[in-house]
Amino acid sequence: MQVYVFKTEQDVDTYVGQQISTFIQNNDAPVIGFATGSTPLGAYDYLIDSYQSGKTDFSKVRAFNLDEYVGIEKDHPQSFARAMKDYLFSKINIKEENIYSLNGNAKDMTKECKEYDQLIINNPIDIQILGIGMDGHIAYNEPGSSFDSESHVVDLHPESIQSSLDYGFTKIEDVPTQGVTQGIKTIMKARQLIMIAKGNKKAKLVERMLYGPVSEDFPSSIIQTHNNVIVVLDQCAAANLKEETYERR
Repeated sequence: MQVYVFKTEQDVDTYVGQQISTFIQNNDAPVIGFATGSTPLGAYDYLIDSYQSGKTDFSKVRAFNLDEYVGIEKDHPQSFARAMKDYLFSKINIKEENIYSLNGNAKDMTKECKEYDQLIINNPIDIQILGIGMDGHIAYNEPGSSFDSESHVVDLHPESIQSSLDYGFTKIEDVPTQGVTQGIKTIMKARQLIMIAKGNKKAKLVERMLYGPVSEDFPSSIIQTHNNVIVVLDQCAAANLKEETYERR
C-alpha cells in the first residue's frame, strides 16, 4: 500500500486526476470505476480540463459507477447516474454506450445486480476510485457488509441518509432508504484502488481504515488486503497517521 500526503485538497485532486488521465492516455481500452460524492469532484475537474485542453481522449474509456439509490430513475435529479453525467460525462467525449451504472429502479434487483457483476467480469476495472464514508463504508457497503458480497441492495444507515442532504435532497423524508451497490468482493477485483480522503472530519476514519483491524464492521479496512492500492490524503485527513507510514508529496 502506498500512502501519499499532500499539503492541500487541490494537490490531492491534481495528483488523482494526473494518475487517471495518464493511465487513459497510455492504454487502448481503459476501464475506470467512478465514485460519486464530493470527494472526487476536484479530480473530475482535472479530467475535464485535460479533455478540453486536448491532452486526454475519453472515447475508448469504459466507465462503471459504484452505486445508486433504489427506487429512483437514472435521470432523477439526485440519482448518482445523473450526477456523474452532469458533472463529468457530459463534459468529456466518453461514449454513452460505454457508461455503465446500476439501475436502482429495475423491476428485478437481483437480476440487475447479477448482470452488473457479469459486465464487470467481462470488463475488468483497471482503476477504481473510492472515498470513505462517515461510518467507514465504501460505495454503499455499510458496516456489517460481507467481504464476500457482490453487487446487492442494502438498507442505508442513518449516517448515509443524513449525508444525502448534501447532494440535493431538501428533506430527509425524500432520501431513499435503500441503495444498490457493487459489493466489496466486486470492488476488490479492480486492478488498482485509489482511495481519496480530505479534511479533518476524515482523520479518525483514515486512521482506523489504515491501522485498525480488517473487519466487516468497518468496511473500508478491506483495502489493507489489496495488492495495489494508493491512498491519497491531504494534511488534515492524515493528521492521526504516523509519519513513517506515509510519504509526503
